[in-house]
Amino acid sequence: MLDLYKPTGKASTFEGANETSASAGAVRARSRAPHPGTMRPLSLKRGALIALLSCICLSNISIAGTTGKLAGRITDSQTGEPIVGASVLVQGTSLGGATDVNGYYYVDFIPPGNYSVLIRAIGYQKATVNKVPIKIDLTFTLNMKLDPQALNAKEVVVTASRPIVQKDLTSTSVTVSASDISKMPVESVGQIIGLQAGVVGGHFRGGRSDEVAYLVDGLPVTDPFNGSLPLQVENSSIREMEVISGTFNAEYGQAMSGVVNIVTQDGGQKFHGSISAYTGDYVTTHTSLFPNVGKLTTLRTRDLEFTLDGPTLVIPDLTFFATGRYYYNPGYLYGQRIYNTTDISPFQLTDATGNPVLDPNGNAVYIMPHSGDSAYVAMNPSRLYSLNGKLTYSLPTLKFAYSLFYNDSWNKYYSHAWEWTPDGLMNNYMNNWIHSFQITHIPAPNIYQTLKFAVNRYSYNGGVYANPFDPRYTDPTQGSPLSNYTFQSGGQQSGRYERETLESILQWQLDDQISKHHKVGIGAEVDWYKLYDHGYNLVSPTSGTGLDSAYKPIYLNLGSISSQDPAGNQAYNRYPTQFSAYIQDKAEYDIMIINVGLRFDYFKPDAQFLYDLKNPLRDQNFPNAGRMVESSAKTQISPRLGISFPITDRGIIHFSYGHFFQIPSFSNLYDNPGELVLETGGLSSVMGNPDLKAQKTVMYEIGLQQALTSDLSLDFTVYNRDIRNWLGMEIINTYQGVNYARYINRDYANVKGVIVTLDKRFSDLFSIKIDYTFQIAEGDASDPMSIFYNNQSSPPIETNKIFVPLDWDQRNTLNAEADIGNANDWSVGLVFNYGSGFPYTQDVRISQGLLFDNNAVKPPTFNVDLRAQKSFTLAGGFNLNIFALVYNLLDIKNEVNVNAATGRANDLLMQDITSAGTIIGLNTLQQYVNDPTSYTAPRSLRIGAGLDF
Repeated sequence: MLDLYKPTGKASTFEGANETSASAGAVRARSRAPHPGTMRPLSLKRGALIALLSCICLSNISIAGTTGKLAGRITDSQTGEPIVGASVLVQGTSLGGATDVNGYYYVDFIPPGNYSVLIRAIGYQKATVNKVPIKIDLTFTLNMKLDPQALNAKEVVVTASRPIVQKDLTSTSVTVSASDISKMPVESVGQIIGLQAGVVGGHFRGGRSDEVAYLVDGLPVTDPFNGSLPLQVENSSIREMEVISGTFNAEYGQAMSGVVNIVTQDGGQKFHGSISAYTGDYVTTHTSLFPNVGKLTTLRTRDLEFTLDGPTLVIPDLTFFATGRYYYNPGYLYGQRIYNTTDISPFQLTDATGNPVLDPNGNAVYIMPHSGDSAYVAMNPSRLYSLNGKLTYSLPTLKFAYSLFYNDSWNKYYSHAWEWTPDGLMNNYMNNWIHSFQITHIPAPNIYQTLKFAVNRYSYNGGVYANPFDPRYTDPTQGSPLSNYTFQSGGQQSGRYERETLESILQWQLDDQISKHHKVGIGAEVDWYKLYDHGYNLVSPTSGTGLDSAYKPIYLNLGSISSQDPAGNQAYNRYPTQFSAYIQDKAEYDIMIINVGLRFDYFKPDAQFLYDLKNPLRDQNFPNAGRMVESSAKTQISPRLGISFPITDRGIIHFSYGHFFQIPSFSNLYDNPGELVLETGGLSSVMGNPDLKAQKTVMYEIGLQQALTSDLSLDFTVYNRDIRNWLGMEIINTYQGVNYARYINRDYANVKGVIVTLDKRFSDLFSIKIDYTFQIAEGDASDPMSIFYNNQSSPPIETNKIFVPLDWDQRNTLNAEADIGNANDWSVGLVFNYGSGFPYTQDVRISQGLLFDNNAVKPPTFNVDLRAQKSFTLAGGFNLNIFALVYNLLDIKNEVNVNAATGRANDLLMQDITSAGTIIGLNTLQQYVNDPTSYTAPRSLRIGAGLDF
């Protein structure tokens, strides 16, 4: 390869460079004969022996989907002939390889990171190449020309840099290393994902947000209940993170839009640790919109984190890595305690005869009880305890690894209606853990296999009070507003829930480098699930209790439904099963790299559904009343293909194509487990469907990587996604004339786009990456429940007959990342984002009667984030880092929610102001309209320090 290495010492010639070798500072001209006093190159037999020994030494092996590969050719710098039996060792590991009769070698299964590679051959000057970058699922090509050894010759040391183009990249994929993350103004995996091209608000290339697979160390950690990432993997735990937004290989399944693959840190043979802390607050001039924030007064945000790794000192070669974090943020959304939860709704003042008292204008006079102290209360606070740990034990042909991830968090979600009764908000709790155990075995020098077992538990619960029968609960109708544009004046949110997902995973994978050109992988995985979900709401007593009567918390009986609680008090346990298997071949040739694979998926829902969907009331006057049918198992075959064509050593074309299937989120399968439907009233009941088919995406892309200079590259990609069997709904009319909605596979969408990326790698004290995405995302509906919502009105809103822009259809997106400075001294990381406006549905008064969805566009958004740090070297090998982290540096008020009539946030038409009516409450119209969630968060400043030891 060309331009991969920068000399840092006396250099051997490396392929692609027009340099001559030097020894001991003297320029030497040689003939094709070995230099006098040197040993002859190694014989074929002895070379083969070293090759065998080097391969047998493989012990620090990782797992499929979490490792990279090193390959290349070693030749004589004078003759150009291959050197047979040269050893190539990855220092800091036991990984290595040796060259064959043609001088070729490869070292596979290397965990991602930067390594020093030692190259030795008898009769030749040894060489060390530093900072060799190894990335997940990719091959780094390292070709070297060794000088015949001279007397007193010094070791050759050169420095590698990442290739400006990656020839075996067959689809769009970005890898982010630990060192990259440390310079970025980010604190979570979600923030890192959001910076990647084609990702808009958690939507990968126009798909819905639950279409992404999340993996940690090769094991799935996606919550199948709703497709979310329930795990907080701390930045300090990440060794490398791969974000695949294009097509992906057959080893990845249950995803239609993208894959996030995280490889975590292992412990080393020497102790190393760090501790860091920061504090901060919101600093903004927009205090009328965001009350109780704006000045650095109390430094309310707090973060404390530590890492420690090294040998356990209990068993040789047993190492550990651990990181823990405490984080608290009161948020930037505050309410004012005008009302306590015990306050009641306004009521009319009456005279002694019971007649309403009127003011001079003839309006009724209301008494408005309010006992609050007017104190500000945080309405979107959050708290997190996090622990990530790993134990690793290595033997010559085996590696054992145990990992633990534990999160405990609490938060509240802001609700504008409760801004003046902030104590009425629900508390949400999450307690998640993952245990995984992995064994890696090397049955032969070019074969490795892994066996993994994991148990994941995701547990959630919520309610205003921990005890569902807490006497502080009030009637769910208490404090309800009596007029439009009026805040809640007492009471609490009435919902409660408990949910738990328990997932057991058994996974086996085997990779075989069957030849220099072909690496074949096969694997299988079985997932067993146990789901529990229970949701219910407070209800009012059947007769009024009166203003002064005590309310005792009341809930519907389990398994029943009413107009007060249309979802009902329902709970279920389900035990679905999933199985998958794949075969994948990566063929690497000089003229072409091919990734081809085939995947098989099987899913058993373990649930029944009504035979006669028109008779959910089980009316015995109709045949088959109450008859249930077992949902069928679903199977899918998914072909995957990716091809890369290196046109030159500086230009590469790639093409990829694949079929991708995903079972809808389990919440859609098992919602309303009793299949209960209200007998009266309008459309209010939603029914899950355990017989849903897998959703399907056919995706292809074609792209070009081109090196413009030795430090600058251009990437151009065009893609298309065809989405079928997307989750939607149907409205079913029962025999009794009652309607209900049921999930089915009915929606369709199409996404097409272009991505242009300009990447200047780090040199001359700065790097910059700019990517621009133009994308069109259109479909039947953004929300699977759109038909349900459209049928709430009378008459119902007609279902879309044409493609409409999806809610996340951002046509133009621009991201820029810059890194300036020297990481060992000072550095500044900047992130800039621009996005054209998202679509919204315009008020019919403005659209002149046009009724189709998303027919207008919101204002564009801008954002700048910054991280600046300064490093100091202290006595005793300690390093001190002082840093500042600023989100929304320019304190921009980006409008994210707009009024359908005006197209602007918190703005009303004059006719809406005049027709708002009398507000029966203490707030004004403008106070209610002034919703802070219509804008992005204000400027946030965090200042801290970290100590490495």
